[in-house]
Amino acid sequence: MIARRLLLVAQIAPPSPLSGARRIAGLTRHLARLGHEVTVLTSVVCGSGPVPGAARTVRARDLMVSPLNWRRANFQALQGGSEAAYDARPSVLASIAVPDLEVVGWLPFALPAALRIVQEGGIDCVVTSSPPRSGHLVGLALQARGVPWVADFRDGWGFDVPDRPPYPLRAQRALDRALERAVASRADALTAVTDPIAEDLRDRLGGRATTITNGFDPLEDVGDDGASLLRPDRVSLVYTGSLAYGGSHPGALLAAIRRLVEEQPEIAASLEVVFAGALGDGERAAIEDPALRGMARAVGALPRPQTLALQRAADALLVIAPDRRPSVATGKLYEYLAARRPILVLGEHSAAARIVRGAGAGLVAPGEAPHAIARALGDVVAGRLPAPDSTATAGFSYATLASELAALAESAVQPTGGSRAR
Repeated sequence: MIARRLLLVAQIAPPSPLSGARRIAGLTRHLARLGHEVTVLTSVVCGSGPVPGAARTVRARDLMVSPLNWRRANFQALQGGSEAAYDARPSVLASIAVPDLEVVGWLPFALPAALRIVQEGGIDCVVTSSPPRSGHLVGLALQARGVPWVADFRDGWGFDVPDRPPYPLRAQRALDRALERAVASRADALTAVTDPIAEDLRDRLGGRATTITNGFDPLEDVGDDGASLLRPDRVSLVYTGSLAYGGSHPGALLAAIRRLVEEQPEIAASLEVVFAGALGDGERAAIEDPALRGMARAVGALPRPQTLALQRAADALLVIAPDRRPSVATGKLYEYLAARRPILVLGEHSAAARIVRGAGAGLVAPGEAPHAIARALGDVVAGRLPAPDSTATAGFSYATLASELAALAESAVQPTGGSRAR
């Protein structure tokens, strides 16, 4: 494959601990190992310093860190940068800006930076990764100047979107749909992290969409102190990451635990459910409710190596994927696969459930049925969940996924027939 100069545009990138940043980290590192020269255009909101593997890192200004942004402390809490709880509710201003707040907060700084990068050194292909959806407008602008473009969707746009205030005006809704269609129809290639998102881009919008999932980085450092956070006398079920921010809620799980406490105390006495990650308002109190008899507890946000070590030390790992959002396969799922521990997915209609079933990597249960979840917890205690093997996980390595993205970028640079279809 020809070595290419790639521009990767993503507001969220390392050193941020958020899952979107880990996708950028894995793709950048392994694209570089394939011989490509990667420039990452990101935001100052994520921190400072170069993105590992990138030939160049450009951090554009961002109003999210401006003193005018009263929610910047909330973003810091979400990233685990403080002990405060984060508020998962979207900003009241989210119903004003189309397609998102970053169109006024980050895009006015990111777009000029992208244009300068192209003018200074030349770029063979630009990859824009959303959210935020407005980041794809950088791709539209660069493509108009002759740069091939791949649009990468980590979430849906008009499909299966996270909770947000609806746009009150018809003109706003029409503009949002028009921008979505423009991205889907103009991009030289589309990628999506799950099959349902890719299928929607193809079926509803006629886009040329390919699934390139999130993954795990086989070169990432793993700590050695995960077991110290677990009780040796109990079977451990571990959840890592945030809850409400990704649309998940532990309510049905906690109801299932109460059911075990009342009806099967011998199972309850053998199990602990451990949550590691930033917590939203009220989540810690719900998890550590005395009525749960110590079966659930929160250990807070952990350093990344310790989080990975905790996953490997657990007896089983937990994904909460709401059935109302069938596209969800959270980034942690692929880390779980790399940890080679059995996985329990709560949400039988989710993309995560599809992946775990296909990999023979665990058990799927309904996400909102406490009685069914209680049975699944009994299976965890009894050790009846299968664990993934290396054959099932190899395709989710960023070493493999970066090769897939590189091939797609090459097809955008040199399409069949010699010209890019519109």
